[in-house]
Amino acid sequence: MQKGIFFGSIAAFSLLAFYALVMIILTKSYQAAIEQFQTLWWIMIPLAIGFGIQVGLYTKLKQSGTTVAAGGTSAGIGMVACCAHHLADVLPLIGLAGVSIFLSQFQIPILVISLFINLLGIFIMFKHLHKSQSVILGSEATPESILDKPE
Repeated sequence: MQKGIFFGSIAAFSLLAFYALVMIILTKSYQAAIEQFQTLWWIMIPLAIGFGIQVGLYTKLKQSGTTVAAGGTSAGIGMVACCAHHLADVLPLIGLAGVSIFLSQFQIPILVISLFINLLGIFIMFKHLHKSQSVILGSEATPESILDKPE
């Protein structure tokens, strides 16, 4: 699981860095990015961790020869949705202003839905990993045997 942990950690950090970069570009302010993160850390950290877990599980699935579609995009969309309402500050076009108003009104529900989609993706990927390891091992694998199996 070494590669999975490595790539998962990089993915989680990269998602948070992506959020910070988008916020800084849209607001042209490091302070706004920090303030937004301080307000929403309770949902952004689980989103990033969940995304990292998905990447780690995907890495493990890829090593076992199994392919499955990943749902980690929802975490990225959720992160962008939390700061997309700043588009009205940068691009004052009527269409974008309407979208930014919608996103700012539904920011928390969008992030919560993204978190649930993230958890569903983790469940599905773990189920596929469990199934693929059961076939490889020729018996019913336990979660411990899947995660502890040497690479």
